[in-house]
Order: sequence, then structure tokens, then C-alpha cells
Amino acid sequence: MNDWEQLERLSGEAFALVLLRQDPVFGRIPPKKYGYYIRQGIRSGQQAAERWTLPGLARRLEEDGVEVCRSGETPPMDIHSEYCPAENGRAPVVRLYIPTLEKICAAAQRRGIPVTMEQLEQLHLAHEFYHHLEHSGAGDVSLTSEPVEIRLLWVIRRTRAVRSLREIAAHTFAQSVCASPCHPLVWDWLLLNEEDEDQAKAFLNLCRQAEQSVKGA
Repeated sequence: MNDWEQLERLSGEAFALVLLRQDPVFGRIPPKKYGYYIRQGIRSGQQAAERWTLPGLARRLEEDGVEVCRSGETPPMDIHSEYCPAENGRAPVVRLYIPTLEKICAAAQRRGIPVTMEQLEQLHLAHEFYHHLEHSGAGDVSLTSEPVEIRLLWVIRRTRAVRSLREIAAHTFAQSVCASPCHPLVWDWLLLNEEDEDQAKAFLNLCRQAEQSVKGA
């Protein structure tokens, strides 16, 4: 089994743990709470996905006046897409960075992986649509989940939201709505593997470790 096939078979919980580990407050989360936060993020994305289809979300974006921009700019850090909420009278924008998606599509073709530019655009559009829902009253899962307690100087107590839950939910939503056979982060690995094999191997190992962690939980 090659690296792609291994990643394709990993669970959504494993990828959720990978995302959770990137959160600034991850070091303050007790290990026994990892499962709680993973479930919160995945559940939020799944519940939202039950109410939407690809044609339905396209209509909603049009109704809400959201501009869908297929940008030809080369973004920093190979960003795939982004959502910019309404601000100062400007309509919300979903921006898809076509050069990055074309890199992913080309990398997939070289490996014989069946995917089209249309499918990649739909996947990323669905991801950003989830963030549009957050800004349209659907709520922010990181704010409705238990915060993490932070102690400053061992005395002052503060709480912080686990913001990575938003990305866990958005990825889950996109994969479900688009009926994608693999988690969206697998496409990130494919692009990384083209540009930095050492980082791609490190990411693969991180995903394998996450799978073992969630299986043992």
C-alpha cells in the first residue's frame, strides 16, 4: 500500500486530531479531553452537511450576495481558498486560488488519482461555505464547546476557545457534502509531497500516529 492509499484510509478522527494538535491551546488540553473536542468538531460539520447539497449551497451563496472569486493570484503559503466576511459595506467573498488547485490537480494526475478541477473547486467552495454559515447565524462550534482554562503566573485564570474546531467542522462538512472519498487534508499532503518530500513524510507520520492515538482512545 502506497502513502496515498494509507492516507486515504485514515479516519476522520485521525485528521481531526492532527488539526487539534495545531491549535495554540492544544498544550493546555488534558489528553482525556481530546476525544470530546474531536467529536464536537466532527459532529458540527456532519449536522450542517445533513441540511445541504452542492446545488443548494450554490443557491444560498447567490441569495446571500456572496461573491465567488476564482483568483488567478499565487497566494502565500499555497493557500487553497479563503472566506472574507462582509465588512464596511462590502459583500462577503469566497476566494478560490486556482493556481494552488491546479497544482493539486496536476499532482493527482501524475499519480493516476482520479480528480477534476471542478471537484477540487467544489470541495473548497463547500469548506468556505461552512464558514459563511458560521457568519450567517449558524454559530461557531469553538464558542459553543467547553473552553480551555489558561493560568497566568499560576494565579490568574483565563479561558480560551479551541478555534481549530472550526476547521475540523469545515473539513468534515466539505467531505460529506461533496461525497469525497478521502479527507480534504489528504490533498494538502499531495501538494506538500510535490514540494517538500521531507515535510510530506513528517505529515504522513503525524497522521499515522494520530490514527493510532484515536484507535487506542
